[in-house]
Formats: sequence, structure tokens, C-alpha cells
Amino acid sequence: MGIGSTKILSYDEASKRFSQNDLDRIETAFRDVTNGANELNYISFKHDVFCNFLPEKLAARLFQIYANSSRSGVSLKDLICCLAVIYHGSEKERMQLLYALFTPTGILRWHDVEQFLSQCGDQLPEELKNFFENNEIITQEKFLKWLEYHQGHTTTITDWLLDEQRLYELLTSSLEKTSDQYSILAGVTHLSEKEIKELEQSYYQLYTWNNNRQQHMTLRIFSSILSLAFPSILIQGVFEGFDENRDECIDFKEFVCGISAACRGPQFERFKFLFRVFDRDHDGILNYSDVIYMTSCLIEVSQFVSIPNIHSKTSPEVYTAEILPTNDSVLKPGDFLIWCQKDGLLIELLDLIFQTCHVIFGLRPLSQQDEVTIVKHFLHREKYPFTKPDVIYHRPTSKPGASWYLISMDWWLRWEALCTSSIINSKELNNKKSPSTKLNKTDNSRELGDINNSSLIEKVISNDCVQLKPGLRHGIHFEMIPELLWIFLRKYYRCNGPVVCRKVIYRKKINKPELDLYPLITRIYRNQILSPQPSATTNTNNNNSQSMQFVYPLLNYVSASMSGLNSSSNSVTSNTSRHILACSYFVSQYQTVRSLAEELSIKFGKSLEEIRLWMRYNDNDLRPIDFESIDDITCQEAGFIQNTDILLEIRNNDLTWPEELYTLATRSKALAASALSPSNSIGNIDEEGRGQIGLSNLGNTCFLNAAVQCLSHSFPLTFYFLHKYHLFEINKDNPIGMQGNIALCYGQLIAKLWGNVRGPLAPFELRGSVAKFGSSRFTDFQQHDSQEFLSFLLDGLHEDLNRVYDKPYVELKDSDDRSDEDVAHEHWSNHLARNTSIIVDLFHGLLRSQVKCRICEFKSVRFDPFNILSLPLPIDTSIYIEVKLIRLDGSKPIRYGIKLNGELTVDHIKTQLAILSELSIEQIAFFDVTSPTCLRRYTVMDYNHTKIKQLNLRDFVAYELPLLKLTDKDKYLSIYIVAIHRRLERQERYLSPLTRHKILFFGQSIIIPYNKVDSIKITNKNIYENISKQLERLLRKNTNLTCISNHALDCDDSLGQRYPFILKHVKEDGRRCSLCPWNRFCLGCSFESDEKEFLYTNGNIAIEWESSAYFLRYLSGHEQDVEIHSSVKSCRLGNNIESNNDEPSSAVTLEDCLQSFINWENLDNKEMFSCKRCKQLQPADKKLDIWKLPPCLIFHIKRFQLSNNRWIKSPRPVRFPIRSFHPAKFLAPRSSNVNSIATSPTEDNFSDSSSSVSSLSSPTMSEPVLVSSSVDNNLILSPARLLNENNSNLQQDQIITTKLPPPESQNEIIIKKNKRFGRRKKKVENQNDKFNIPCPPKFIQKNDRSLSFGDNSFDTDNAAYNLYAFICHYGVIGGGHYVSFVKNHINQQWYCFNDSSCKPVSESILEQCSSSAYLLFYERESLDHRCYMPNVEGRNQVVNELSLTTDDRWCSLM
Repeated sequence: MGIGSTKILSYDEASKRFSQNDLDRIETAFRDVTNGANELNYISFKHDVFCNFLPEKLAARLFQIYANSSRSGVSLKDLICCLAVIYHGSEKERMQLLYALFTPTGILRWHDVEQFLSQCGDQLPEELKNFFENNEIITQEKFLKWLEYHQGHTTTITDWLLDEQRLYELLTSSLEKTSDQYSILAGVTHLSEKEIKELEQSYYQLYTWNNNRQQHMTLRIFSSILSLAFPSILIQGVFEGFDENRDECIDFKEFVCGISAACRGPQFERFKFLFRVFDRDHDGILNYSDVIYMTSCLIEVSQFVSIPNIHSKTSPEVYTAEILPTNDSVLKPGDFLIWCQKDGLLIELLDLIFQTCHVIFGLRPLSQQDEVTIVKHFLHREKYPFTKPDVIYHRPTSKPGASWYLISMDWWLRWEALCTSSIINSKELNNKKSPSTKLNKTDNSRELGDINNSSLIEKVISNDCVQLKPGLRHGIHFEMIPELLWIFLRKYYRCNGPVVCRKVIYRKKINKPELDLYPLITRIYRNQILSPQPSATTNTNNNNSQSMQFVYPLLNYVSASMSGLNSSSNSVTSNTSRHILACSYFVSQYQTVRSLAEELSIKFGKSLEEIRLWMRYNDNDLRPIDFESIDDITCQEAGFIQNTDILLEIRNNDLTWPEELYTLATRSKALAASALSPSNSIGNIDEEGRGQIGLSNLGNTCFLNAAVQCLSHSFPLTFYFLHKYHLFEINKDNPIGMQGNIALCYGQLIAKLWGNVRGPLAPFELRGSVAKFGSSRFTDFQQHDSQEFLSFLLDGLHEDLNRVYDKPYVELKDSDDRSDEDVAHEHWSNHLARNTSIIVDLFHGLLRSQVKCRICEFKSVRFDPFNILSLPLPIDTSIYIEVKLIRLDGSKPIRYGIKLNGELTVDHIKTQLAILSELSIEQIAFFDVTSPTCLRRYTVMDYNHTKIKQLNLRDFVAYELPLLKLTDKDKYLSIYIVAIHRRLERQERYLSPLTRHKILFFGQSIIIPYNKVDSIKITNKNIYENISKQLERLLRKNTNLTCISNHALDCDDSLGQRYPFILKHVKEDGRRCSLCPWNRFCLGCSFESDEKEFLYTNGNIAIEWESSAYFLRYLSGHEQDVEIHSSVKSCRLGNNIESNNDEPSSAVTLEDCLQSFINWENLDNKEMFSCKRCKQLQPADKKLDIWKLPPCLIFHIKRFQLSNNRWIKSPRPVRFPIRSFHPAKFLAPRSSNVNSIATSPTEDNFSDSSSSVSSLSSPTMSEPVLVSSSVDNNLILSPARLLNENNSNLQQDQIITTKLPPPESQNEIIIKKNKRFGRRKKKVENQNDKFNIPCPPKFIQKNDRSLSFGDNSFDTDNAAYNLYAFICHYGVIGGGHYVSFVKNHINQQWYCFNDSSCKPVSESILEQCSSSAYLLFYERESLDHRCYMPNVEGRNQVVNELSLTTDDRWCSLM
């Protein structure tokens, strides 16, 4: 007892009031509720002991009395003392408990009693008032006498503890034991509860077949399961035979009843099941089409079981003519049963269904005789293809790769003898069980013992690799059974020892399945997983060295060896094997290599794209096994022999291939050791084969590989690097450059990509330079954005090749109402004054930016260069919402799709829903249906000032409300009652009689109209009828049950009642009665379906289902069924939700993105514009326009967007043109009159590309010349115009070939290697040494370039652009993969570069990349690259091709 109270009962005394079973039950339930904590907290005390009936203050006071003073909960002993006093205590003991409840301090005062009763919601009785008139403090003795005099009937609290009759009713509840679904289903079938529980496990395993997420079995799942050993033509008919409710799915009840009807009971019941299989129109008779279907099925059954029959080779029409005399005749159920006795194929079909229900569906055989019969018949049928080659029916068990299991003939014969000699008496197979034998459904003991195959086994290499003794023969030493039978037998017999499994093979030119008893033993190796080791040569002075380490030790070694460093600590020791043995594996020499790859991918849990196979001779001698290009090559043809070693290479998480890393390490080590003969990867490549070399992934470097491949196929830039122009233009003194490292590394990589190398390349030098100069963006080996890298690479190349050595100071002037042409000329001139390079010539364009004041419309204009144009996806500010509307007529709910502007208020949702549903706005209300115990209005939707974008949900549930029009006013009133579903389930473990039954809520609440204003009388019958109407779609039909149901004919099917539920008055929580006081502990007062007036209690109605009615009549699978309105599809397509990417309505074009780019944008209030005219900050609008297009135009599709403070990727398809794209139509318009800048050049040899002005800023000039106003507007003209118009002016002897230079010879490569890995010189002393390359070719440029600057067509007269490369991003943000598609300019073939992989693709494949396209590369049509090449005649190369400089700032990646 707690503080301030006396002990009423000790534990010893209290425990004697209970039986031992009750004490054990209470102890077990207490342990379950407290989870072993040995204390019951207040919440559990109130809920699990008193079912939340007690008022809050009363429950707290009672908990305080029995809670231990030193603890915060009630112990088991205290709980037993409490329950003993309440339910088994004497009247005096309960009075003592009442005194303790009224006296928290041990002294009974008037104030305490009044306050306590008020807090418990009780009225203070007059008798109690009179009792305290003359006695302010009452002792326990006086209080007990007063209670005894009034017999406790003064307050609800005293009435609770002193009402003997009510306590007796609680202890001996008249509520019978509720049945569970197993006992209920056993009552309507010929199956026992144990069999039904076993079938439940099988059912859940079957409906999750192939990772199905649905909670029931659909026809697709049913077909995939049954097709393993059943004729395909019968599958749909059998499915409809199971599907009693005709809802295109089989729930557990239908599954059990269907198996019972097909396998158990009298034979005529099983024939009636066949009748339902063939009755496809469900009209109760078999018409001509039904009989045609039936005969077609029977003919296929005869072929499937391979039993000769007179109808096996007849047509269905001839077969049907023997059954129906005319086409108008029908076959009634009685006639069908008579005909079934005559046709033997029906018996075969029943036998086939009988075997299927046991072997596939998991029904336990009724006897051992049934067991052996099922196995024998099933096995005999499945072995036909092995014994009879002329069998025309092909089964899944005889397909190549199908698994068969071997069982020792010794065990098999003993099993047959035990089963056939069983003393169980059963009838023929066609009458498996009579109704009187249902009680004998017991599990027969198996005394046979475990399956033992030790007599067959020669050697156990692994669990999956068991070698057999030589000379074994089928039927003498072993029996073979298919996988389905093996699973069936393993349910009842264990296997002692390893399992022996063999695969089906087909030898070429032998059209017969065989088991490969003695397959080849192969050893499967995997790459060793090495942990990274710290580098011994790392510069300890660099704090960033740790973060710049490579992930893989071999990469550390590779980079170190290529840098000439001694990094022995990072290298792999010689005694460490690169490969580890994963397992031994059986491979049939007759199976295909692809099937082997599929088996290994499944075994190791990887997809085919993530694995590669190699024939392994040793660690360094591997031969690739191609399983992709040729599907039918066998392992024997691929060179598999006994004890072959196979390397299974699995791609790393960072998309690298381990073998590529090892190959790179080996190659770089050989190069660093000595200048030996050229690598095997170097060889002669045809001209058309150049540029088809992949790049190895060095660890999440797909972003780099994709960008480099696309840039490598930018022909003018590649021409520039392959002809070594960059060696003459390296700017090592640029303070914001990379000292030429980026340009040199990129040039070397381009030379290799277009050289004689055959295998994939590793861009270590470029990756190292990028990590060095890329700030913190690219130092790690995480995934990065390809667009960010491409922008960095272009900027790095530009700064390394910038021809301006002394950049002048340039002041940016305001537009000041000047013409756009003047401002553009000024900005572009300033840009070229500081930036001139091949990158500027090819990739730089010009943008116009306008900011307009909303108040005075003053415009501020400026121009900025760009190299990548980032285009936004067209933004749709509307918000998509779906609403499920539940109507009062009980029809299937309808889901509507609504798409509205997010700035609108929620009343627009109601308006749109009212239009779609043809209801008035007053008839629609939104509810919160997250809990099945209550239905609450969604109040946010009732506030019309709430904006749609403020809603947290996008999926709502609305109900149709009943409306009552008021007579005096033009207003409506809605009055309704909420009805909720519940059922009671008896608990085996409970603490008190109040919690003996558990209340389970389910389903979806419904609304019942209630008109209490009019004088119309609403009866209880009206309520029942209204609820029954709304539940009609959720109930199984009970009409003519004998024809459509699979229930047993002798079952006690209590479904003839009109209503399968009882209605009760309850409170809003659905747990307590709304009529009775709490001390009655009433779960709800029921009312019958009669003509009495309905009693409205301001509460809810509980639709209480009896257990058998719930399991047999209620269709829980239909609760969430909805009808999809056409508005859903249209809105989803427009919003790109669950839409097909090929739908034109969900896709946008590149032109749409460009249009969105140049649209006016409203600046946020945080970005106020400082207006010069208004002299203050003002709201403004901003607009971007394209002013100048570069020859090579790069578009960036901004797929990664910030939504709700979270970055997401948009999969919206973007249709991009492949050729003849005209972006010039999106250029900003020019004014017609431009006089000040329409000038002509004065020098004949002046070129408007930045290469032509290189002499102005070249260090060879005697004095620097700054680009100023003397450099006219031709600087902004596109260089591509120089040669496109008049190529005839060029003399043939002046035109040098425009092809790429030939690859370097092997001798040149050897010389470079010797030079590369020799002693480095600190300084290049002589620029004209023997390693200098010949002077690159010189091209003559056009002189006549006169063109009005204000001409709108100055960008090559609206020239068209053609796509030559693009990058796709696959996957999600943060975990995707970049792949590039490029067009080879030599053979005009498109290729897909996926890191090291390079495969040709057709142009039609490009159109399928619209939803993943990320970067698009376009080139101007008829672009002449020659005019962009600088004139380097007479100039010395700035650096040596291999002289990569060192830098103290650089921390080695090693």
C-alpha cells in the first residue's frame, strides 16, 4: 500500500483469493505488459488493468495507493492485492478501499471529499452533505457505518465497489469465447486448424513471390507460381475458381476454401469446383463457349500428363460435339456431375489439381498413402522429357539450368515401403476424405529418419559443390526429383548431410534434357580487399595530406610511381595474393557462359552490370570471358576444363574495377623501372578507330571521365592540342593560372586518347592536377558534379593558355541609357583585353543582363561572358493534390486530381472538387482518417484564408455530407453520425476481467445522415439500412452460396443473417458506451433493427462484427479500393508523377528551357535594386538574354533543384535536337541604327579571333600594346564567319590537311618514356632542343570581315548547330553515375563512354536519354577549325611537352 493508507490485504491473503491458473495468467500478462521491468507504470495501470474506464483522478488515486513508496510503479504483488480487494474482497475490505480513495492524507475531510468527487465528474449526494454537517472530520469507523447504512448507492465510485451484482457479472462475463479465423475457417471447410495455420504460412510466402508488395494474390502472381507445374490454359480458370468474390484477387479465406473444395470432401464437391473453373461467365451453366474452353483444357491436360486418350489428338469442337448435341445446348450442374463420371480426363485433372495444392500450395497430405501417391504421380509426369524424347510438352523443370535433387535409392525404397505399408485406411485418391473423418486429421509420425545421401558422395568440397562417386546410375543408386518435390519432402524429412543438386543441360544436336552428374569443378576467385596504409613519404608539413590520400593503396602506389617517388609502404607485398578463393563451383561444360554469369550474379547478390568474368591462369595472367556479345557460347567452347580458375570481378562502390587498378599499378611500375619494350596495349589503330578509348574510374571519377570524353571530341580543341599549339602558348606566369599543369596534363591525355593505345587509360596526371588546383572541391574521392568540373577545366585551360601576360585594369561602366550595342562592344572589348585563348575563341559567348525598376521602369544593363549556359527546367508553380471522395450512396470512392496555383487559398480546392464531383461546396468536408478509432474534421481546410502551399499534405480524404436546408433562410445544416468498425478478440493473457477482450478497430469510418430537425421519425431500422447500403461493396455476396462458394456443404455456415454486424452506442473514442456511466464498464449498448425511434446520444455508432462474420463476409482487401478519375491521370502527367517519360505532355524541349532562361524574373524582396533614378532601393525584375553565341555551345540542364530545403533531381524529359538546331532565334534583338561602331578594320592581317591578337599581348613584342578603343567591334564577331563564305580564295598550295596528326610512333614513345622517368632538370635551358616538336601548320585567314555590328544576324546568319556530345546523369542525387555519348568526327559514329567501356550506339538510342541528359555539346554547322589556330611561325615553344612543374604548395596524393 502507498503512503497514508493502511494495508487492507497482504499478498499471502490476496493470492489465496485466486486460482493457480489465474495467478499464472496474471503473472504472464504482467511480464508481457511491463517487458520484464517488474513495475507497472501509470499509463499501463490505467489502460491494461481498467481499460481506461476509471476517471483520471480516481485512477491516479488508486495507483498512488498501491504503488510502492520507493518506486514509480505497481509491482506484481501490489497488483494482485489490488485486484483481490476489488473483485474478490469482502464488503468491509472494499469499504476500506473506498475510505482510502477519499482520504489522500489518512483523514477524511469535507473539502477533500467534495473536491475528489468533483474531479471525478460525480455529483455530491445530499446524504453525504448531511453526513458532514456536524462532523468536519470523519473517522474510518464512522465512514464504514455510513456506507453500510446506505448500501453504497450514493456515488458512482461507491456504487462501483459495493455493487455485488455488477462485480459478479464482470467475473462471469456472459460473452462467449470469440473464435479466431482458424477455427472459423475450419468450420466451413474440410481442413483442420493446424492445416489452416500451415496454409497461412504458405499463403504469405506465395503472395510475396518475386518481391511482390501487395497483400493479396493477384492473377499475375498466381500465374507465375502455378506455371511451374500446371498447364497454362487452365491457370486463369483455376484462379477464378478460387476467387469467390470476383474481385481479381485471392485473399487468405478464398485460398483456404478453394484448396478445401479442390482436394478434400466428397468427390461431387470437387466436381463442383471444376464446374466453377469452367464457368467463365459465372451464370451457373456451361454454354457452348464454356464447353469449348473445357474441352481445350482437357485436351491439354492429356498432353501434359502424357496419358493416351481418345480425345488427345481431337479438336475442341469435335470433343464438344460429343457433350452438347447443338451449339444452343447448355450443360447444367446436374448434367455436368453425371458427365464427370464418364470422362477419365476429368479424373486426371482432379488428380493434377490435387497434386498442385499439396506440392505448390503447401497443403499437408492427409496420410502417408496420399504422400507417396502425390510424389509418385508428380515425379512420373515431370520425368517424361528425360525418358521420352518425343514428349512435345515442355516443362519448366526440364529447361536448361533447372535444378534437380538426388536422393539415395536406399532411403527412397525405405520411404516407399513405409508409406505403402501404412495401416491408415483411406479411400481412393478421387475421394480423399469423407465428412466423418475430419476429426482424424492428425500428423502421422514419420519413423523413416533423415534423408542420407552418404552412399552417393565421393567428396564434399562445399555445401554447393558435392562430388559424386563415379559410375552412379539413375534408378539403381539414386532417384532424381525436381526442386518443387524436394521442397515438399523437406517439410517433413530433414536431410542429414550435404544436399546433392544437379542442373539440367542440353547437349548440342541432342534434343533431350539430361542431368550433368559430373560437372566441371571450378574455383571462383574474388579480388582481395586491401585496407589503405599511410604513406611513408607524405610531406608532414602539409596539413591537407591526410584528406588528399587515395582510397585504394594501389592508386597511391600508381601515382607515386608515376611521380618518381619511392612509396614502398603503399605497394602490395610480393607474398600477398591479389585474388582470394571465394568458393568452389560446379559448371557444366554444356551450359552457356551467360547462364553461368547469371548464376554467379544471383549467388553473390549483384547485377550483371556489376560483374566481369576472367579466365584466371595466375594473378597476372587473365583472359576476359565475354558473356554479353554472344549468348549461346558454351563453357566448353569458351575453354573451360576441370579445375578451371575463374575470377569474378565485382565493381567497387565508387564504380572502379579492381582489375583496372591492378593493371594500372603493374603498368606504371614497369614504366618506372626501366624503358622496356612498349606495352602490349600499344598497336596500330586504323584512322577510323581513333578516339574510342575509355577512361578508368579512379574512384567516383565518372564526372571527370564523362566531361573529358565530350571535350576530347570537340574537334577544333582536339586539333589544337594534337598539333601541339598549346606548347607555344603556355602561360606559366599567370598568377591565377595553374602554371601550365592543367594544359600539359590535358594535352598528354588527349594525345593518348587519340593515339595507338588500345586499352582504357587512367587519367592520373589530370586527376592529380585537378586535385591540386581545384581548391577543396575535387581533392577527395567523393562524387562531384560534372558541370562544375567542366567549368573548372575550361577555366583552367583558358588561364594556362591565356595569351595576355599583363592584364590591364578595366573599369566596368554603367549603361547610362546607352545603346545595348555600345555597351556590348565595351564589355566584350574589356573581356578580350584580359582574356584571349583558344577556349575564348571556341566556348565563350556573351550574355545581356537587365534589371528594371518596377516603380520608374529604369533599366540597368550589363554584359557578361559565359562558357556554359545553364538552362532551368520550366518551372510550374502549381501544386498537385489528390482527394479521395467517399460518397453517401456506398459506391466505390473516387480519387480526383486537382492542380492549382500554390498562392491560392484552400477554398479553391473545394470549388474544383465540387466541379469534378458535381456536388455543392457545402456537401464536401475534409477529414483526418489517420486513426480508425475516430473521424475528425481537417480544420485547416475549413479556414479559407489558408494558402495551398502552406498545406503539409498532398493527399486528402473528403466525405460527402448530408445537407438539410433551413426553411426560414437560404442556408444549409449538416448533421451526421460517425460509425466506426470494431470487433472483439478474446485474449489468453489479461490482467483483469475488464481487459479480457481486446477491441480491434479496422476499416474506414462512414457517415450516416441524421435529420433531427424535421418531424420525420428516424428508426433504428433506417440506421441499419443506411449502414448496410454503404457497406455493400465490402461484403461477400450471400445469395446462392451453394453455387458460388467453396464452403463445405456440411458446414455450419451462419451467413443467412440479414446483417453480419451489431450496432452499438459508443463515445467518440469507440471504446465505451455513450449511454451508461463509467462504473457499468459497458462497451456499448446495442440496438436492434426495429421500428423504434433512434436514440441520438451525441456520440458515435460502433459497427461491431462477430468474428465469423468478419472473417467470412468482410472484404478487408477492398477497403482502399478507389476509382481513378480522369483528372488524376492528366494531372500526374502534367506534374511528371508516375508518368511515362515517353509521353509528350510530360516532356519539354530544349527550346522551352531556353525560353524559360530569357523570361523576366521577379526579384525577391531580399534582393532590392538600387535605382539611380529613384535614388533608393526598389523592387525590380531581372532578365537574361543571349547576345553572342560561341562556335561550340554547351548547355547545362539544371536538374538538381532545391525543394523544401532539400536537393532533389528532376527526371523530367528534355527533348533536344540532334542536328539543325537554331538557337539564334533566342538572341536579344538589336537596334536598327548603329553608326558609331559600324567600322571596318584597318589592317589586312587582322583576325577577329583572339588568336589573331595574340601578337598584341605576346611577350616577344618590344613593348606591350593594350587592347583599347582602337580595337574595333570585329572583336565581338564570330570567328567562324571568316572562312565559311569564301573558301575559294585560298590557294591549294596554302591549304594544309585538316585531319588530325598521325599517332606517335613506338620509337617516339620509348624516347619520351626514357626522358619522362629519367633525372629531372630543374630548368629548361634550351627551348630549341631535340625534343621540340615541328612548328604546327599555319592557316591563312580571311581578311574581308566587314559587317554591321548592329546587324541582328551577326552570329553567322542564324547558323544551325549540330549535337556532337552530351552527358547523362543516371540515378539519384549524391549517388548517381555519369555516362557520356559522343560522335566521332572521323567515322561519324555515335559511341557511349561508360568509364572504361566504349560501345557504338545507334542514333535512335539518343532519343531515349531525354530524362537523363545533363550537359549538351553543340557545334556550329560548317565550322572551319583552321581559322582558330594561332600563327606560331617563328616562335619557340614555351615548355617541353613532358615538363610538369613541381610546386611547394602541392601536397602529393600519395
